[in-house]
Amino acid sequence: MPLRPPPVDLPPVLTPLLQEAQFAFDSNGKRVCRIDVDVDAGTLLAIHEFEAHLRRRPVQLKLPASAECMTGEMASTFSLGAPSDRSRCIAKVRLSFYNLQDGECVDGAESD
Repeated sequence: MPLRPPPVDLPPVLTPLLQEAQFAFDSNGKRVCRIDVDVDAGTLLAIHEFEAHLRRRPVQLKLPASAECMTGEMASTFSLGAPSDRSRCIAKVRLSFYNLQDGECVDGAESD
């Protein structure tokens, strides 16, 4: 069995995006998460830098306002077009995660 690399923490600047997260189960019964969110230029840059750093490694999600942790995979981010709030944001993007599993936070997780 191949060794799995340690999870990478979602950067703190991106954690607030999880507040709007929608969790569901796919057709195989695995938990997935989808977030459609307006972002400013700094947040969009943070998303792209994290995605480039992550490449095929598990991500650890620490859910806001709880001690709950999940580990899974991050799908490629894509743009949904213009943001709802054009005065503060530059784009609406979709973040999605799959194969999410409940667990305890790993202290040794790499942070960006």
